[in-house]
Formats: sequence, structure tokens, C-alpha cells
Amino acid sequence: MTSKIRSTVTNGTIINNRGKAAGFNSALGFAKGEFILSNDADSKPEVDALWKYMYYFEREGGAQLGAVTGNMLSINKTTLVAEAQQNELNSIIGLIKRSQLSYGGLFAFSGANTMYRKSAVIDVGGWQAEQPTEDIAISWDMQTAGWQAYFAPHIRFFMDVPETLPELVKQRRIWTSGGIYVLLTKSFGILRHPIKHFSMVPIIIDYGLSIIWSLFYWISMATFIVLQIGYVINQDWHRLLSSLSIAAIFTTIEILVGLIQLVQASYFNDGGRSLKYIAFAPWYILIYWMVNTYTVAVEIIPTIRQIIRGKDAGVWKSPKRSTEATGKREGEDSDE
Repeated sequence: MTSKIRSTVTNGTIINNRGKAAGFNSALGFAKGEFILSNDADSKPEVDALWKYMYYFEREGGAQLGAVTGNMLSINKTTLVAEAQQNELNSIIGLIKRSQLSYGGLFAFSGANTMYRKSAVIDVGGWQAEQPTEDIAISWDMQTAGWQAYFAPHIRFFMDVPETLPELVKQRRIWTSGGIYVLLTKSFGILRHPIKHFSMVPIIIDYGLSIIWSLFYWISMATFIVLQIGYVINQDWHRLLSSLSIAAIFTTIEILVGLIQLVQASYFNDGGRSLKYIAFAPWYILIYWMVNTYTVAVEIIPTIRQIIRGKDAGVWKSPKRSTEATGKREGEDSDE
């Protein structure tokens, strides 16, 4: 184990809460097996998930496999916000991870449920406690060190998702901060050797462009609103109507493209079974995308400050959990 792993345990007792990653590192010191399953308290894997995970490590060519991440699905469907996330978890994320695997890499493991090879974790120095999201960071570390990563869509686990818009925003701000933190602290080293780390280069480009697009979205939105106010003040009704009509056309195109993507993603992920949530798709497409772009806009500066100051970002308060989801865990896995 390298010196990057900083202990927070004295005589078997955690004396300083440095977040999830530090807790993992403490547990790593006590782990005796060759493989480690990470599972969040608000997540429940399928009963045969362990056997499915081990298949990938033990099959031919699996010696360099550092981690396998499963397919996360929602367990609580109690509000419109929770229902709309079915479209993301049941299809979109799976399609994104499949597309990333097509060129050999993964942007992130799922922090809620992933199995790691212990030797691979030790090889990269464990989980980084200073990172906002340890799952993204260790994913990049392993793949940069030469370990392979894999997404197994048929290994399903069910997680508790935020049920209100404020809690969803809170969760996505953490995820976004983690992505930006990793991009700014690890991509330059990877790009110095682009051929050696070829599978990670498209991931860096894709995420970098998504950040630029998110910032441009809010700049263009602010410009659009200012123009509309100006048209109203000047009583330029013709330009007001024209600009609103163009905006409506673009919104319609956005929804249509999103629906096409959703149908394709659902087909590839579960044979189309998740299409029963398509009634929530327009809300998801419009609101969720705005949430994602908003989190980039509000987190990019604070994250840069954290990096400059060297401040640990791995300690944060989780979103509120669903009590109804707890009941479902006791009685059923999912309605899928």
C-alpha cells in the first residue's frame, strides 16, 4: 500500500471523518479477500450480483480487470422527480457507458455498487479522500495505471434517488464537482502521453466539451432573456414573436432528439422495458438537462478554488433518503 493512503483509524476506531474515500481506505487495511464490493447504504444489489461480478474477473483475459461496475436502477418511484429519473437510470446512463466502452474506457465507476480487485486498488494508492467523488477519481487512476474497467449492464442494483428537485440539484452538484475536479487534476498528465492513454482521451474531450456547452447554454439563455425584455420595452412585437417562435422550434427539436435517444437507450439497456416511463420523458429532457448545466455553472469556480487551496472535498452531506424506498427494499427489489 502506498503512502497516498492516509489512515484515519486508531485501534480499530475512526477518529476523523474525512468522507467516504477515507472510510474505504480504512476498511481496505482490514480486507483479507482479493476482491472488494463497494455498496452504498441506500443501494441494494441483486441476490446473485456477487457471482455475476466474479465471472468477469475469473474469465479468460480478466487478469488485468481492475473493477466492474453494475447497472444502477431506481428503487423509489414516489414523486415526479423520482419517476423522471427512471429514464436516466434505466437507459441513458447504460447507453453512455456502452459508448465509452466502445473505445476502451469508462468516465466513472458507480460509487453505489462496484466490485474492485484489491491489488488494483492498492496499486493506485487507494481512494483519494480529497476528491469530491471517489468513484470517478479511482476510475481514472486505474485506467491510467493500465488496469481495465468494465460496465456490466445485466448486474443490476437498486438505489434510492432524490425525490425533490432541490435534493436532485444537491446530488448533481456533488457529481459535477467531482467530474470537474478529476478533469482539472488528472487530464493534463494523461494528455502528455495520449497514445499510451488513448482510451481516456475521448473521455477528456467529451467531458471538457460538455462543460463548455453548459456554460455557453446559460450565457445564451441570459442573452435571450435580455433581448426579450428589450423587445417588450420597445414594443417590438414582431421580433418578440419571431424569437419566441424560433425558441419553440429549438425546444421541440430538443424533445424529439431526446425521445429518439431515450428509445434507443431503452432498447439497448433492457429491451425496451423501461419505455413504460416515457410519459415522464419530456419533463426529464427539459428540466434534467437544465439541472446539469446549472450545476456546472455554479460548481466550476468553487471547485477550482478547492484545487488551488488544496482543500479536501470528500466530506459532504448526502441528500435526504426515502423512507418509502426502505419499505420497498424489505418487500421487493423492483417492479422491473
